[in-house]
Amino acid sequence: MLIDKKLLKSLGLALSLPSTIIFMAVLCKELVNSDVLSKTWAIILFLAVILNTLFMMVYYAFRNKD
Repeated sequence: MLIDKKLLKSLGLALSLPSTIIFMAVLCKELVNSDVLSKTWAIILFLAVILNTLFMMVYYAFRNKD
C-alpha cells in the first residue's frame, strides 16, 4: 500500500501526537516539581506545544489537499 507523499507530514504528526502529549505532560510535571516553572507556565507550555502540533497537522493537510 502506497501512501500519498503529500499527506506524509500530516500523517507523521498525527501518529506522533499521543507520544508528544505524554512527553510534554511528564516534562511539565518535572519542571513544576523542580521549581523551574510555575504551574501556570507549565500549562501554557503544554498547550502551546500541543496546539502547535494540531495546527501544523491541519495546515499540512489543507496545503497539500490537491
